[in-house]
Amino acid sequence: MTDSQVALAIRSDEERRERAVAVLEQMLRSMEVPATVEAKDLADGTISIAVMPGVELQGVTPGRRSPLGDALQYLVNKLVNRPGLERRWVSVGIGAHPEPRPPRARQSEVDERTLESAEDPTFDAAALLLAQRSATSGRLYAVVAMPPEVRGRLLRAADGVAGLTARTEGEGRLRRVVLTPEKLVPMPRQRLPVEDDLDEE
Repeated sequence: MTDSQVALAIRSDEERRERAVAVLEQMLRSMEVPATVEAKDLADGTISIAVMPGVELQGVTPGRRSPLGDALQYLVNKLVNRPGLERRWVSVGIGAHPEPRPPRARQSEVDERTLESAEDPTFDAAALLLAQRSATSGRLYAVVAMPPEVRGRLLRAADGVAGLTARTEGEGRLRRVVLTPEKLVPMPRQRLPVEDDLDEE
């Protein structure tokens, strides 16, 4: 990397940090919350921002996660990390810089089929029925909002159904089990009810 490329990267990082601070300050002004904002770059390439409110915020304990802090963090990341730019994660803490989270294994690296869970014959029967329906109807199903061990039960149930492939995709809360039949059948075009345009006299 040339000196000019290094200088450009440094300037880009500074601009991203300044943009994150400006966006957060604007949101706080819109909420009518007086606060000072302190930002710093972390060794892993992320940005840490501490919001020091000038008033007491209900439900917020300084230095601990809160719904307000999570919402601000989500919005800042959406507004700062625009499509086409290299992503720089922004962590937001209220009352202090947020604690760094310990690294964790990516869910995609874990074979969820091997995870154990308590016996649940009702769920197993429903999972098998859903997999069979997907295979026979030719419909693709995606099932969300399940913990990893429950996704594993659904995957194991689907593995026993011929003409069907089951896999997981996505990360975090958006991770889902996708059931894909070998022969997909297109959905029929749905017709909207015809509205009667009666002239009012």
